[in-house]
Amino acid sequence: MKSTYNILKIFIGIIALLVLASGIVLTCLGAYHFVKVLSLLVSDKSHFTASLMAIGLLHAVDFFLVAIVFFILALGMVVLFAYPNTNAALMLPEWLRVKNFVELKIILWEAILTTLVVYYSAGLAEKKINGEELTLYSLILPGAVLLIAISLFFLKKGEE
Repeated sequence: MKSTYNILKIFIGIIALLVLASGIVLTCLGAYHFVKVLSLLVSDKSHFTASLMAIGLLHAVDFFLVAIVFFILALGMVVLFAYPNTNAALMLPEWLRVKNFVELKIILWEAILTTLVVYYSAGLAEKKINGEELTLYSLILPGAVLLIAISLFFLKKGEE
């Protein structure tokens, strides 16, 4: 039984490393978008520069937020599953000291909600700047965010 646990611990560690690597890639993509926006400031002097910069910065922030979700997931997997009995959690900030999977899920839901709001804002700004018409389909993502927020509210209320 001990060897099975050690094998699972190794697999979870590998998965956490891959999730961490995904977060690093997303951080690099966000930095790329940020540099691209700054280069737009230097090179482009049209009247659309401010709006293009706003959209580019929102996309860069979106990449950074998704990367943060991946970092939190990787850290939570390591703390909860790979090394649950170590003092590694003591070196983390208080809000990242997860004791069970439900706490990790709540932290991830909150981070994902923030990411979805920024993503929707970027898409909405892009549509508005391009002069596209907003339709009923534009409300699907805010509706999903609302449903997730309501379920998060009831999950937190149920834990109290």
